[in-house]
Amino acid sequence: MTSASSNNKTQSAHSAKSAASANGNYDNGDFGPVIDFRLRPFSEHYDAGFSETMVRRFFSGFGYDITAAAIDRGYESLRTELDEAHVVKAVLPGRKVYNTTNAELFDYAARDPQRFLVFPFLDVANPQEALDVIERDVVARGAKGVSIEPLGGNDVRFDDERVFPIYERLQELGLPVLATVSAFASDLIDPTIPRQIHRVVATFPKLTFIAAHAGWPWVAEMVPIAFMNTNLYLLADFEGTRGNASPELRQAAERMVPDQVLFGSSFPLGPIAQGVRNIRDWHLQPEEERKVLYGTAAKILGL
Repeated sequence: MTSASSNNKTQSAHSAKSAASANGNYDNGDFGPVIDFRLRPFSEHYDAGFSETMVRRFFSGFGYDITAAAIDRGYESLRTELDEAHVVKAVLPGRKVYNTTNAELFDYAARDPQRFLVFPFLDVANPQEALDVIERDVVARGAKGVSIEPLGGNDVRFDDERVFPIYERLQELGLPVLATVSAFASDLIDPTIPRQIHRVVATFPKLTFIAAHAGWPWVAEMVPIAFMNTNLYLLADFEGTRGNASPELRQAAERMVPDQVLFGSSFPLGPIAQGVRNIRDWHLQPEEERKVLYGTAAKILGL
């Protein structure tokens, strides 16, 4: 068999597998499709920013076995882990902290445009530039949301009124915002972060706000804020699916805010397939599990 024929056969097999996944037919248990709402692929600057030492420390610190996709950094390994986890859509958020550009994420997403959705980064420290990016990289390119990083290398709080025109425009457009909301959000730990988020979601009640890491270690504070503000969503990612935030998020998904908890791997600092298994180990009712793994994210993305 020629190399070209072999490649065609491999691609056909993968296409058939992807089609089966999209239709809900799985080899490893039929629990339905999954949306990963926070995945940072090894694009040019993410590859440089996420050192192997950092990746191994996060996997070890949160009790995970390192995965092939996190070590070899190749697209094929990532695709294999996404398939194993039944991930049919993955949100790729931009971040300034590693100088990752929106352009490189759009280029990466072009490898599998049916699966990857770019959330362009908005630099809230430069409000006018951020408003321009909304029109250029979000509206014009049909992106389904944005990524922001207040406190990340800047002095802009989440509830800084300089950011309000950005929130207002996103609210007008019906675009969700994904933000790092945790002890990792700021250079120095800031226990006022939940209060900042509360002010934002209360001031902009029609703005869909997704808190990556669910505000960890302040998950206990974030859950009642979400309970009072249905536009706040809590992302259950690496520390949320297995760490000390997991019991609180499980209870939130089961009872307090069942429509406001969703899954994200935060790859490459957390595993994808193991993260999905951890959510399944919450042993939620099937309807609640479907919301966490797919339904709530699908609603936010307008799928």
